[in-house]
Amino acid sequence: MTLTHAAVPPITWLIALTVCNHVAFNASRVVVSLFAISLKASTVTLGVLMSLYALLPMLLAIRAGKRIDQIGPRKPMMAGSLMVVAGTLLPALWHELDALYLSCALIGVGFMLVQVAMQLLIGQVSTDATRLRNYTWHALGLSVSGTLGPVAMGYVIEHAGFRPAFAVLVVVALAGQAGLQWVRPRLPARGGNAGRIAIADGTRHSTLDLLQHPELRAVFVASAVLSAAWDLHAFLIPIQGSRIGLSPSSIGWVLGAFAIATFAIRVAMPAVSRRLSEWKIIRAALLVGALAYLAYPFVAHFWLMCALAFVLGLALGSAQPNVMNILHAASPHGRAGEALGLRSAVLNTSQVVWPLTFGVVGTALGMLPIFLSMAGAMGAAGYYSRRQGRKALAPPAQPTAGG
Repeated sequence: MTLTHAAVPPITWLIALTVCNHVAFNASRVVVSLFAISLKASTVTLGVLMSLYALLPMLLAIRAGKRIDQIGPRKPMMAGSLMVVAGTLLPALWHELDALYLSCALIGVGFMLVQVAMQLLIGQVSTDATRLRNYTWHALGLSVSGTLGPVAMGYVIEHAGFRPAFAVLVVVALAGQAGLQWVRPRLPARGGNAGRIAIADGTRHSTLDLLQHPELRAVFVASAVLSAAWDLHAFLIPIQGSRIGLSPSSIGWVLGAFAIATFAIRVAMPAVSRRLSEWKIIRAALLVGALAYLAYPFVAHFWLMCALAFVLGLALGSAQPNVMNILHAASPHGRAGEALGLRSAVLNTSQVVWPLTFGVVGTALGMLPIFLSMAGAMGAAGYYSRRQGRKALAPPAQPTAGG
């Protein structure tokens, strides 16, 4: 289904609403991590908390994507935004470690609903000529929120404490909910005909059938590893920064340097995409990311950490708009929401597995194996994406007469 631009709010409005929800989601992970560290939580506990952001989204994302194909984005976006509000409000009122478990789960599911619905809506309102540009603008909005959130929360924590930091997140989440209420009448309340027809006539089978498409399979693998690298960075930097004696505001600036780089590369993406194909950009991101993770455990100075975070941000920030463009273009007709849901499930699976695994490994063996494992995973994904990307571009073999 393709929507006319007049049928929905302007793309800038949609991006602004995404920014509000992403600030609450992304910054809450920094606040939760530092608050748990202040309560003497173990690395394993931190891993569990970060995994809770992704556990329920991992289980629900495919079903949510199918449902969004059927009913449209309005109700999922409203429900998801309310869950983000509730998740940020809980630790502001109940200032204990136990509150963080439910808070992480609520924020994770809520943001998953908002994000999948928004990504589908942006793809639907775009043409083939404008889709990459619109996804780039969407990614730019996430870069802004990724910069503002950690840096601002670092200063709020340092100068006012954790309870005011959670209160600020509540205000931001409420702003996103208020904005959604304002544009609610212009959000599509029905899904596309293609998705409903595919369900009715039985042509939609298992979601895993999507993995039979080589290009979709390759983009799911690349997307999972890139997302794991992104989220592991947010998980590791508060721990590594605390271990080498950085203040909360300094840790916020390291994360902010990463986010500033994602913003910068996305501003430059139109020029970059005129010279490089989507798959070349994704493969370069995986290679540079692997090198950055190899270097991280040997860096213990604030400015060097900022520089390395900036390089990693350039790499990872370049990939996301290209991943989304490939995913929407390569998805079978009427199943874009389902494909986005599968991508979200794959991403959230990695976000559950990696923090838990690395929390245990970090407690037992230290931080070095974690950084090296992530570097190895990115290198392997780069090779796999290179091979599959080339295969996806080749014309399919023609059946023989005796085939």
